[in-house]
Parts: sequence; C-alpha cells; structure tokens
Amino acid sequence: MFPGSLLMKQKKFLYNFKNVRWARGRHETYLCYVVKRRDSATSCSLDFGYLRNKPLDEVDDLRDAFKILGL
Repeated sequence: MFPGSLLMKQKKFLYNFKNVRWARGRHETYLCYVVKRRDSATSCSLDFGYLRNKPLDEVDDLRDAFKILGL
C-alpha cells in the first residue's frame, strides 16, 4: 500500500534479531510496524512492514500515510 512496506527476509530477520550479548556486524536499526484501524470491536490491518535507519524518505512516506489516515 505505502512505499517501503515489505516483508523482511527470514535470514535477515534472524541475523538482526537474534538474542546475543554482542551484536557484531549489526549496524542498522529496524522499526517493525503494523497499522490497524479499529472500528468498534473489530480491527483491520491497513499496512505493515519495517523501516531501516537509513533512507529518510521512507520515514516521510510513513508520516504522510499517518496524516492521510488521520492517525
């Protein structure tokens, strides 16, 4: 739906989110998100994905999406 909304590859997820004391070689920060709209007792997912700490335009796209949705 929105630019930057992707599923992360399983290998990349396990590498970056493995619970280790020293995170050698892991120089990126990820923010995983799910955008839901709740109408009464039900909710529906509008978008999901993850953002990396690098491209600023992805953050701007997500911020714009929140404004459009009124969130």
